[in-house]
Amino acid sequence: AKPIPFINIMENGKTITLGYQLSVDRRTLRRNQSLLEFHKWLRIHTDCGHITRQETVSMIPPVVLNAKEGMSVLDLCAAPGSKTCQLLEVVGGGLDNNVTLEPTGFIVANDADSKRAYMLVNQLRRMNSPAVFVTSCDGQFFPILDAKADKGTEREGMFDRVLCDVPCSGDGTVRKNPGIWKQWNQLGSLALHPLQLSIALRGARVTKVGGYMVYSTCSQNPTENESVVAELLRISEGALVLEDPRERMEGLIARPGWSSWKVLREDKNRTRRAMKNWNKKNNQKMLEKRKEWEEKERNGECPPPKERSDEADEKAPEVVPSPHDTIPYVP
Repeated sequence: AKPIPFINIMENGKTITLGYQLSVDRRTLRRNQSLLEFHKWLRIHTDCGHITRQETVSMIPPVVLNAKEGMSVLDLCAAPGSKTCQLLEVVGGGLDNNVTLEPTGFIVANDADSKRAYMLVNQLRRMNSPAVFVTSCDGQFFPILDAKADKGTEREGMFDRVLCDVPCSGDGTVRKNPGIWKQWNQLGSLALHPLQLSIALRGARVTKVGGYMVYSTCSQNPTENESVVAELLRISEGALVLEDPRERMEGLIARPGWSSWKVLREDKNRTRRAMKNWNKKNNQKMLEKRKEWEEKERNGECPPPKERSDEADEKAPEVVPSPHDTIPYVP
């Protein structure tokens, strides 16, 4: 196993590495007979909550969030729960040998899908920690429970750290899911952009002043990444500040985000529906009928086209204002 340098903690002045990357994939680990004992050991310790197995890239957002013991953390899109478990080990004090029996921090793990929230509960059950609370509601409509008097002040916000690992097209996982390319199109990212932005806005709203919010996806499309962050900074008008965490994450390989990009869209005549209609109009049967009709036109056998009548427009009812002088409802 290869240690991951930026996933660590400081204890008694020493750096303790908490993350390791295996050199074999999951399929090889299951099928290779020489790794059978090691696979059993992994399963036992995973079920006991001693270790959590996930991809290296999935471990980056919780580290960037920089949560500390005793903080209040919100995971807006938590399922299936690997990132929540990683945060729970830090916030709940599970990494310190001298912790009290009752944790001082807590995590609210939320997911919009009730079935995925049930899977999240099963994942967190093995951690056996009282510092986590699971909810199921739309992330963009997560309740705001702080007092109205605190709005616009330094007391605004509910959580010290907020993680927004929003729903995405997932085109960044094409290495392990090659089937994504069969269904991929640029319209998916354009449709997800408003949802991602609304979730990120709600995450920023419930973050305390001076706290951190991390926005992450499994996509490489700038429409789902840089575009959402740029719109967040524009709407916030200086209330949000973009921070570069690479200075405190030694060994992390990262690149700066794009400052300009092209928004892809499908040509009106090249959409799936347009292509389906074109194929329908140009099949063998329709081509034969069209050829027969053109031959009748050349021979003068077709009736002349009817001229458009304006009688329908003349008989159209006149648009008049409503006789009810009502006052519009203003909430």
